[in-house]
Amino acid sequence: MNTRIMAAARIAVLSSVAAYVGVANVSMAMAAAEIIVVNGDVRTVDPDTPRVEAFAIENKRFTAVGSNADIRALADSNTKIIDAAGRTVTPGLIDSHSHMDGNAPVVAGVDLAYVVDKEEWLRLIKEADERLDEGEWLTGGYWDHTLSDGEYPTRQMLDSVVSDRPIFLSHIDGHYGWVNSLALEMNGVTADTPVPAGGEIVLDPESGEPTGILLEGAMRVVRDHIPARSDAKRREGLAQMQQYANSFGITGLHQMRGLDDYLHIVENGDPTIRVWYGHFGLSMNPDTWDQTLDSVLEITDDTNRRVKLSNKESDTGPLLQAGFVKLINDGVLSAHTAVLMEDYHDRPNWRGEYITKPQDLAELVRRTTEKGMPVAIHSIGDAAVSASLDAIEASKDNAVPVPNRIEHIEILDPADIPRFKELGVVASMQPNHCTNAIGYVPTRVGEARENRAYVWQSMLDGGAHLVFGADYPTSPLSPLMQINDAVFRESPFGFNEGMSWHPEESVKFDDALHAYTQAGADITPWKDEIGSISVGKWADFVVLSGKVPEPMNESFRSLVVDHTYFAGREVYKRP
Repeated sequence: MNTRIMAAARIAVLSSVAAYVGVANVSMAMAAAEIIVVNGDVRTVDPDTPRVEAFAIENKRFTAVGSNADIRALADSNTKIIDAAGRTVTPGLIDSHSHMDGNAPVVAGVDLAYVVDKEEWLRLIKEADERLDEGEWLTGGYWDHTLSDGEYPTRQMLDSVVSDRPIFLSHIDGHYGWVNSLALEMNGVTADTPVPAGGEIVLDPESGEPTGILLEGAMRVVRDHIPARSDAKRREGLAQMQQYANSFGITGLHQMRGLDDYLHIVENGDPTIRVWYGHFGLSMNPDTWDQTLDSVLEITDDTNRRVKLSNKESDTGPLLQAGFVKLINDGVLSAHTAVLMEDYHDRPNWRGEYITKPQDLAELVRRTTEKGMPVAIHSIGDAAVSASLDAIEASKDNAVPVPNRIEHIEILDPADIPRFKELGVVASMQPNHCTNAIGYVPTRVGEARENRAYVWQSMLDGGAHLVFGADYPTSPLSPLMQINDAVFRESPFGFNEGMSWHPEESVKFDDALHAYTQAGADITPWKDEIGSISVGKWADFVVLSGKVPEPMNESFRSLVVDHTYFAGREVYKRP
């Protein structure tokens, strides 16, 4: 067949595909597709064509979606054909709340996440101690005492296995730490050591001495003195963490620490994740906030300039952009530091204490959004969430390029649900926080209020823009595990007798997938470039190990990621 006839035939084929999926979903390019995926249960997360069998890729972008026959017609002898064999294929997954860096417990320190038995904690801690070089601190942690006896561990427990190395181990929610006696002694920490507002050095009621548990800002009296890992070790760890994230199908992160290291990878390495970065860990002092913002804006502009100069984005699509500020106004439910509208059920006359007072928060939000920078506010208790909504509402006339957002929202006054839609505020929530908290939330807030916890379906019903993430390392990084928790709301540790906890707030698989893909893209500058399998977008996609069951059932939990593609390039293949 001569070139003219081939071109005419290709136009006919593409027209046929257009009739099947709509002209907007077909490229009229003359070149054959470089890659086609066929025989898939393709969940595109594109409302125009939500389910298809196949799609094509050219120049690292999706160029057509449709039936097997139509997409196969776009191939020639040089086209790579991926047979999905009935497996589910999704867009690349976007985690909308992460603290993933080169110091993560997977690549540095000890990881106690999801380990129930405290004796096993000590075994793993001792094992990590034996791996470390002399003089290094033992860090990491992500322990969760609520999974076992509900009692805080002590410094004496750590001393029994490691007494000659300082230890600082974060709780899984990141709001309190566990240290050994040497770590306290090295930093001169006693019962009388002053701590920031909202922080507490927990004391033994009998001896009056520190137990080894440091709540909220009190963690700083030890943590701020931990020697930093070398740049080389930290950056090597971050490169490993990006590969780890790819193994779960993650191609995008809303990241809240480690900007310099992410920038280093863009400039010098092989980035395989798109990072929308929020400035975090700032001193939230209204007296110095203008200077803080000036620094943030300077760093933002410099970062975005250097990424552009790397000349990598033209070939891969967006890689890194700094663009929002993370604030915080309360703590967590497990430690009684989230701020509630009513007393804690298990601690009468206590509602928590603000880390940032409402009037100060409103001032920080006003000044930040006046500069054109959106905010993301950590708020867990219902009073804290309401205060954050108030702060954003007071500054609603300040134009920002992407929406303001509130992070976590674990207890919510029903009267505040419609305010998310009214104010255009994004609800950024973490499904696994719910299934971990089933064991203690009823104790914290009582039966009368527990139906206000983790109200995902109510948020969707109220028109809120809902995004999901792991808040890694406070919960497992795997989006499939997070989606499972959003759909089933069942404790993996048998709390609530293994039954779904308030199943009225469960969400459907497709809604959870949207919250882990396009919803996350929509609140970045990249909403038209990533987030769905749509013509013209960068070819980020994930092939699972099987088909998502319909209707959903527990067999979903056996699914893993077989392949992850980033801009049309395979960046992970299951061994």
